[in-house]
Amino acid sequence: MKVAGKKIPRGNVLLFFSFTAISLCLLLIVSAVRAEKVNRLNKYTMYSGHQKGFSVSGGDGAEQWEPVISELVSQNEHFILYVPMEDPGMIVKGICTRGDDREVPMIWGEYFDFSTSWTDTPRAVLGSQYQKDIVERDGKKYFRFNEVDFEVIGIMGAEDKSRINQMLLIDFKSAVRIVGIETNYVLDGKKSDLVEIGQQIHDNMPFPSTVVITLEETESVSLKERFLSPDVILDTMYAMILISFSLSTVLVTLIWLRFRRQLFFAWQLCGYERRSEQLEISKRFYMIAGAGFGTGLVLMFFIVRAVSEIHLVFRDIFAALAITVGLGTLILFFCYFLDRRKNKV
Repeated sequence: MKVAGKKIPRGNVLLFFSFTAISLCLLLIVSAVRAEKVNRLNKYTMYSGHQKGFSVSGGDGAEQWEPVISELVSQNEHFILYVPMEDPGMIVKGICTRGDDREVPMIWGEYFDFSTSWTDTPRAVLGSQYQKDIVERDGKKYFRFNEVDFEVIGIMGAEDKSRINQMLLIDFKSAVRIVGIETNYVLDGKKSDLVEIGQQIHDNMPFPSTVVITLEETESVSLKERFLSPDVILDTMYAMILISFSLSTVLVTLIWLRFRRQLFFAWQLCGYERRSEQLEISKRFYMIAGAGFGTGLVLMFFIVRAVSEIHLVFRDIFAALAITVGLGTLILFFCYFLDRRKNKV
């Protein structure tokens, strides 16, 4: 086959188009997965969708939470506590989080971790809609809420109509000091851990406070929830698409190696060592794969410009590239080993 007057081996062309397709597929999948996670946060206003509500009655103040949080930290790697607060102008929540691995869309700064959410220094993560109300002082950003100046550690935001843009998250202690310890709370985290964490909160809340929380030891999961929920269907679809493209790339790589057998034989006649041959094959393989990824990326940019619902950020490109390189390496090693075995037979 000739391209721009230059003869290109058919195997190279097939391999190029294969990696263009798989790279474009990966870029779309990574972008869609990230968008899906952001949409879920937006839908549930930062909750996971299987959170538990509870209330605390009695008590003197935020210090009542000290032994509870200490126990939760010592026993659990992941948990999130929210203090929903009523405000007519925005969605406000206090938060104490540990090991939160969600991808909150950040425009600037950082999202809460345990050290910033469980602190005596008022801190906030602000929705992008309220950036105009930030005041800078001594090199730091501050947002005033309920007569308290909160240090802004991050600004979060998604698409224009996202609820995330209209939210204010403040540290847990500040929220409890504002609304009082006797209020409603939300426990969130991994579904399998909620009952145990809820029991720890109930058992470790010191007198005179009492915790009212409904704990179900077993939660039945229907067949629909197990196999036919939207999340499972989407994850399965992404996996099947990736597997299909990977299998086709395996086949194309075997064809590419077969087309180049005469070249490999010539290398052996010229005294090429096995290691040199492997390095040469890898170099040419990765050059074609890189060109395919670059072409897929260009096509993805055209798709992003044409379809407003699809967004692409740098970490999507980096993730897709890492998966492409890793997957390509596995395919090359597998196909090279298989091709060598056929030659021996």
